[in-house]
Amino acid sequence: MVFVRGTFRVVLNVHSLNTEGAVGNYNPLVKVLVVGRSGESWDIAEVNAISGNMLKHWHAKHVMELAKANNLPLCEDCMRGVFYRTRIKVNSENEMIKKCVLDDLHGFLCTETTVKRESLIKVSFAIPVEEKIFGVTTITHNRVVTEETGAVAREGMMPFKSEYASGLYAFAISMDLKYVGIPLANPNNKAIDDDTRKTRAKLAIQALSHILQGEIGAKQARAFPITKPTEALVVISKKPVPAPIHGYYRDYITESLRSYEGLVKNGLISKNDFEVHVYPRDLLKGENFDLEIIEHDSIGLLTNALLKRIDEWFS
Repeated sequence: MVFVRGTFRVVLNVHSLNTEGAVGNYNPLVKVLVVGRSGESWDIAEVNAISGNMLKHWHAKHVMELAKANNLPLCEDCMRGVFYRTRIKVNSENEMIKKCVLDDLHGFLCTETTVKRESLIKVSFAIPVEEKIFGVTTITHNRVVTEETGAVAREGMMPFKSEYASGLYAFAISMDLKYVGIPLANPNNKAIDDDTRKTRAKLAIQALSHILQGEIGAKQARAFPITKPTEALVVISKKPVPAPIHGYYRDYITESLRSYEGLVKNGLISKNDFEVHVYPRDLLKGENFDLEIIEHDSIGLLTNALLKRIDEWFS
């Protein structure tokens, strides 16, 4: 059994990863309202955001690419990167789990038979951190229309404006990897063997590393975000555990680790049942916690440590 709960902070510079569609010749970013601390009080602010739909889509896309590279089964739609209600008629979860890695991890709904599977991967919105380290600007671009001769048409310059943002963003992800290859409607029945289940669980972790490198939204062809993961707090466990406090909050590290300490102290969780992984090595800033905390020098080393635990703990 393996459960993974993580929260991350990532710098995204000059990105336009999630827009709301054009308003005339203007392409605004998605905006949301968030509540955060301002001095000694709480305040509400409007910030740009990358939706959970967008993050989930891109996690699924990376799973799809990894599945292709490893010759793992995908349904026709997922093979093409089209993720929606399945067009395949299936009569049970077992049937679909065997057919498609992606529908196993990210869930599906067969509208014809109403057979469905809840997603094992859950993600939050990515939003600027509570310290309000972000900004949005507008840039004017031109589309050029040419005549048949190749010359620029007399009225061929079509200006349009797009919003771009830079900031320190936070998001969270939860993975119930225990249920990979297992029908949620009948959890005592494994649809595929344990080795295959373990391989699929590893894909979910590998796909997360792609998101942390900035491959998470629209307009990447001309505005690939200038990305750097800055902080990570990941809990991997043999039993269900609460998610850490979201990285949006400035005190998420201390609040999360004190919470896990309390659960251990009260006998609700055993220290042997979970590990806390953090990046970078100085994230704890000298504070001491009575927990198994493993510090890493890179996101890659953290990812490798999670994959190793899946090898050891998965069943």
